Amino acid sequence: MARYTLFAAPDTYAMCAHAMLEEVGADYDLRWVTLFSASPDPDFAAASPHCRTPALVGPHGPLFETGAICLWLAEAHPEAGFLVPPGDPERAAFLQWIHYLASTLQPDVIVQYHPEFYVQDEAGADALRAASMRRLAGVFAVLETALAATPGPWFFGRGPTVPDVVLGMQTVWDVIFPYGIAAFPALARQRAALLARPGPARVLAVHRKARAGRPDGAQ
Repeated sequence: MARYTLFAAPDTYAMCAHAMLEEVGADYDLRWVTLFSASPDPDFAAASPHCRTPALVGPHGPLFETGAICLWLAEAHPEAGFLVPPGDPERAAFLQWIHYLASTLQPDVIVQYHPEFYVQDEAGADALRAASMRRLAGVFAVLETALAATPGPWFFGRGPTVPDVVLGMQTVWDVIFPYGIAAFPALARQRAALLARPGPARVLAVHRKARAGRPDGAQ
């Protein structure tokens, strides 16, 4: 069996890739890194050009970007059942939600934690957070509608797939919800179902423990 190394910072987007490794039953090593370091771990820097987590190294070489890692793991371990394969009628929607989470949800989540990536003054940061939160309200409404239209709790009736893991491991951050997750019952149901699974629950516990005293912030 292939063995992987996951570069991760605690309580960040690395949890999505970490949970996928657990769910597909992969053999892996977890390597904690510090974000925003002037002298990053050289192996981490080689695997992730912007030194952001997650980054995964395995027989395929290095791979970065949350969605790419999670999709690649599902494809590399199809027996785990997290993939909607090419040719399946639901394949288009499967790819749509993976990209929606990466290109539409994730940027505004990052703004809530790191407005300094975009503006330097405090007033500007507050205004950016507020604008981003208004966008998040709309994004979560779209996801709520999609999940509420399924038998639930997953995007597809076959069981959890890649977008369920990527979404569920982000919704653990209550701060990203404009009205709290209770305002989005289908999202709350999906998060609860994912965290009832041993792998994601274990990942969250490991990251929350490691996070203590390490203010890296969400990535």
